[in-house]
Amino acid sequence: MTHLNEGPAAEPGQPRGGTSAADAGAADARPAPALPSQQAGPGSGGADTPGGGASAGSPPGARALAVFTGWRLAVAACAFIGYTDVAVRFGDPLLALEDLSHLASFVTGVLYLGLAAYPFVTGRVRLEPPSPWARGAAAVALLLVGVVWHTLMGGLETGYLTTSALFTHLVTPLVVLVDWLFVGRNQHRARWWFPLTWTVPLLAYLAFMIAAGVDSYSDFLDPAADGFAVTLSAFVAAVVVAGYGLLGAARLTRPVRAAVPDGPGA
Repeated sequence: MTHLNEGPAAEPGQPRGGTSAADAGAADARPAPALPSQQAGPGSGGADTPGGGASAGSPPGARALAVFTGWRLAVAACAFIGYTDVAVRFGDPLLALEDLSHLASFVTGVLYLGLAAYPFVTGRVRLEPPSPWARGAAAVALLLVGVVWHTLMGGLETGYLTTSALFTHLVTPLVVLVDWLFVGRNQHRARWWFPLTWTVPLLAYLAFMIAAGVDSYSDFLDPAADGFAVTLSAFVAAVVVAGYGLLGAARLTRPVRAAVPDGPGA
């Protein structure tokens, strides 16, 4: 730190008459002390740093990258295990995609493979995309799949008789929910209207189901039934409520996610 020498109280070795012009110029040339914000090292980002990695100018640490990549690959594996089992038993991979349960698992597997690859294809700048829309849509769809199968389709009574029943209706929905609540870093970027748009993929599937004549859900979702409009409205409302529940839960668990370091060297 620069010392100002005033009068007789000079530093040892200096004349009592004060500093010379040369010494004063040298003192003025010394760099000013750095502010606390300038002294912060890599990975010391602001409030938005959890939005996909470390700080805005720092890549994620090697350990965080390995953990995130391994976790996302594990989620993708769970999704593909459930889909592959039913595809093999059906003998037709495309036929297996007609049911929402298996289609949701397949799409989730593709999504999480992409999330695992994201840091590498973007130069390891971020752990995940800035927007959590796709993860939220997958979580809502899989929650719907799990709840409907265990209740309206009698899954609690029949049990998990096949590998696909276990992974498609229980394991994959749970790991995707865990990813949303505790693992991902961009949930705080979700907009208030996200839950409304998360109904769009499900309504698109409904249109396909009616057009293709898929009858897997005809016991409670039959377009020819008198109460179809009421039932459909109830499903849409349930999906929207579940979406807002995910948004609220993500805010409650944000301190847990923030406590896990993900900066350089983490």
